[in-house]
Amino acid sequence: MKNFMNLVWEAVCRGEFLFMGSSPSGRRWIGPPGGGNVLALAPHPDDPDAVAVTLKMFHDAGCRIRYAVAGRAHGGVTDKYAEDMARKRGDSPTDLREYKAAIRRREQTDSAELAGIVDGEVVFSQAADEDESGDMLHCLANARILRRLLREQDPDIVLMPFGTDTNDGHVALFQLFSELASPLAAERERPLLALYSRDPKTTAIEQQLVVPFDEDAAGWKASLLRCHRSQQQRGLELRGYGLDERILKLNSAIKAELRSTLIEPWKDEFLYAESFQVELFG
Repeated sequence: MKNFMNLVWEAVCRGEFLFMGSSPSGRRWIGPPGGGNVLALAPHPDDPDAVAVTLKMFHDAGCRIRYAVAGRAHGGVTDKYAEDMARKRGDSPTDLREYKAAIRRREQTDSAELAGIVDGEVVFSQAADEDESGDMLHCLANARILRRLLREQDPDIVLMPFGTDTNDGHVALFQLFSELASPLAAERERPLLALYSRDPKTTAIEQQLVVPFDEDAAGWKASLLRCHRSQQQRGLELRGYGLDERILKLNSAIKAELRSTLIEPWKDEFLYAESFQVELFG
């Protein structure tokens, strides 16, 4: 793990970007570490599945994968969807917001079970203070909750959405993590590597670690994203296509943007890519 961290960070300091894959090909390729704790730290259910290919790569190399969701995110579920779900299930919710949050927790649990890479149950953390959408706010009480979660999970690598983003939940969690990461690394006397993912709502990011993937991996990833049925339906209503297509459109765009800068012979073999900005603490 330490060697992986050093290789990635040295490349970042040189102003280069690296590719990660199970079958390295070329000078800029790096294999995943053969062990360690990897945490998908998510502002919302579905965020871990946006970087599922990278998480699976870590898992297949021998890393322990955990998911932690930091907010209820009930705002992502429409009233109509929740009410229709309640009728189908014969439920009579007294708190529609909590019922929506339960829908999202169930969807993320279903997705994690389908993925088969998560060690243990998905951790759902209750924010002390949240906004109208159920997103964790940037405040001292939530910092205490997140600090406790990070100590319990003890990650070597954290994957989460980058904070330059139009989504308030992404921004707040990024700000809290950024404040806590250095003290945590110093406290345990072990570095912490953050991989900040590019999301459809990201407005600016330096793509420093890129994980290309093929059509088979894209199909697997899409199956996980479709577990988030409330988000699939919301996407169809808002955009005319579901969450699975939205994320894979981004992954295709990342690959297309990089294609013109690549000289590696494999550049036409991969149709998609997940990408990350990197920060090393400690």
